[in-house]
Amino acid sequence: MTLIDMLMENWRYAILPVLGMLIGWGTNWLALKMLFKPRKPFGVGRYKIQGLIPSRRNDLSGTIAKTISDELLSSDDLVKAMNELDIKGIALSQVNSIVEKKIESLDLKSSPPFGMLHDTIVSTAQSIVSSQVEDSIDDFLGNMGDHVSGNLDIVRLMEEKLSSLDDERIEEIVTEVSKKELKHIERLGAVLGFIIGCLQVLLLWLTE
Repeated sequence: MTLIDMLMENWRYAILPVLGMLIGWGTNWLALKMLFKPRKPFGVGRYKIQGLIPSRRNDLSGTIAKTISDELLSSDDLVKAMNELDIKGIALSQVNSIVEKKIESLDLKSSPPFGMLHDTIVSTAQSIVSSQVEDSIDDFLGNMGDHVSGNLDIVRLMEEKLSSLDDERIEEIVTEVSKKELKHIERLGAVLGFIIGCLQVLLLWLTE
């Protein structure tokens, strides 16, 4: 008896691949749902069920925060990023602008002796003030960098932020980021279930 003949005579065997596909898809779908639900412990007595992420959210928050700090964004990285912003240049530009506005408020242009030297006075004043302020800016940036590097607890900040998110928001974030991959996992369960069902039919045919 061929495999096709067996399937035609025993149509129940043909259900095995379909049943395997449904079971494979259903178990994967349920497993993915149980990552997030139930959000609150549910059960009787000591036997309770809760979604993986809600039940371990504190541990997960700490682990994620530490991983991000160690691998992606540390306090030293923040200091480096701050240095790349050219804060010193921005501060000196602001100082020069303030000096120029202050001199403009004196209305020196209306005084003939000073009016001719207005631009020279402005540039000289800016140069003097900038040279005085520049060292202070360097010291400030150095102290701020040391303070940030030594006192800013990235892990604690991110852990607090993650812990402040409710379970529903966490589910939305994870689903939004990995929606495509989660669908693939569901489909993979269906494919594997179908293959297992086909193998069962083949085994039954070989043992006939």
